[in-house]
Formats: sequence, C-alpha cells, structure tokens
Amino acid sequence: MTQMMLNPSSRIGFVALRVHDLTVMRAWYVQMLGLEVLQDSRHQVLLGLQANHRVLLLLEGGGNISKTPTAGLSAFALSVPTLPVVLKQVAWLHAQGVAVSPWFKTGFSRGVRVNDPEGNEVILEYDEGPRLVVGHGYNFTDAAGKPLPTPHLPKAPRRAPLLPPPSFIGRLVVETPALMATIDHVQNTLGFILQQKTPNWGYLTVGDNTMHFGIEVVKRQLGPRPADVIGAHYVSVIIPNHSMMNLLQLNLQTRGWIDFDYDAANDYLMIDGPNHLTLWFSIA
Repeated sequence: MTQMMLNPSSRIGFVALRVHDLTVMRAWYVQMLGLEVLQDSRHQVLLGLQANHRVLLLLEGGGNISKTPTAGLSAFALSVPTLPVVLKQVAWLHAQGVAVSPWFKTGFSRGVRVNDPEGNEVILEYDEGPRLVVGHGYNFTDAAGKPLPTPHLPKAPRRAPLLPPPSFIGRLVVETPALMATIDHVQNTLGFILQQKTPNWGYLTVGDNTMHFGIEVVKRQLGPRPADVIGAHYVSVIIPNHSMMNLLQLNLQTRGWIDFDYDAANDYLMIDGPNHLTLWFSIA
C-alpha cells in the first residue's frame, strides 16, 4: 500500500492546553516566554504574536490535576528565528529564577527546555533550517538531543522580551507506552515521514527545510490521560487546500480508522490518535 504524504506546506497552527489555574498560566506565558494576549475571556485565552496576529497557544480553564503523570502530548517547541533570541530569553528566565535545562543541539536546532507552572514542558529553540542553504548542515535524521556547551548569555533585559515573528510551533513530543502503534498512526494515518527510530524513540516530520514541523514519540510506561485532566487537549494543524482534506479522509477510510469527526460546514477534521493525540485539521 502506498503511504499517504501530508502536504509539505502544512504547519501547526497552535497547541491547546487544558489548565487548572488560567490566571497563573496566562501570566507565566506572557511574563516568562514573551507571548502576547490576542484574545481573553473568562474561560479561554489566545496567546501568540501581535506583530503578525499569529496564535501559538490556546489556554482553556477547567482542567483537573492528575496525581500521576499520564501519556499523551507532553511538550512542544517554540521555534524562534535566531539564536540571539533564545539567548536573550534564557537570560531573562535565569534572572527571574526559572529553572532551565542544560543546552542541547540536534541536527537542525539548539536550545533549552523549561516547565510551565502546571508541568508542561516547553522547548525554546532556534530552528536552523529556514536560515540555511539546502544541503549545508541541516539534518532531520539527527533529531536526538545532544549536550551543547552553555553559550555566553547577554545581560538580562529589564523587561520580558517579546517573541518576534516568525516564531512558530516547531515540534511536538508525545510520551506513550504504545511506541510502535503511535509511530504507525503518525506515519501511515496522518502522513508524516519517519526520519529516525530506536527501540524507545522515534522522530517524524512534515515539510522541508523552509517549512516543517515534527513529532517525537517517546516510550514511557504511563497510563491514559483522562479527558478532563490538565495538559495538551489538542493541536491545530493547518493544511493548504481541500484536496489534502479529501485525501486525509480517504486515507482514514482505507486504513479503517474510526476515531475521527469531520465538520463539512466549517472544513474541520478532528482525528483522535493513541493516548488522545488529537489533531484538528483545517484549511488555510
């Protein structure tokens, strides 16, 4: 059977997090990571970049705190346009007393990790791909993070630096006890390209060096995430045209995948995968 390929112009729109304390989480992402409030209501906040009106994060209130870690989407990457942006952000985080991971590098990025107040991991990284000449040092098949010596940080700014455009959601991390089933779903149901795989980890991508995003799948013995628990609720994925939407639906039918819902009036296709890895596809 020929594998369906998701259109390389597809991109992540935003990550939707269900949160317990909306006020605290809103303030943290604004004050610590430099996101801006684009829309604010009693139960939902849209955060992103005012400069290009791009939503990157949706916070929804009403989530319950789990007593134990659960499987599902555990981290997402904020990919920024230059390495100095990461350095400035990290200098600010250090000045505010926020714990930051050691630096890492992959075949396409370098950066750090940090946890928000409710335990979601945010990867803050410089994605080198869009700035490189094709074929010169950019490598999706080298996606595992390796230690990077701590670079020299600039003096911390006096106020929280805003994330500049064209920052975007560059990749997602899914933790699951069902590694192979999840990789199979992302590759063969959703149309991603498998770039690298070990017995306990896999990395899949959509796109090329100039427009892309990826999903890391990590094997961990965790229980399922209940629908009302805090953490990632769903991810918005933007596809370029109706042809791709039709192809996705045909592939779901061909593979016998039944956990999906299509809203024909609004061109929304919701696909629920293993461990509630839920992607909402819409047309640009």
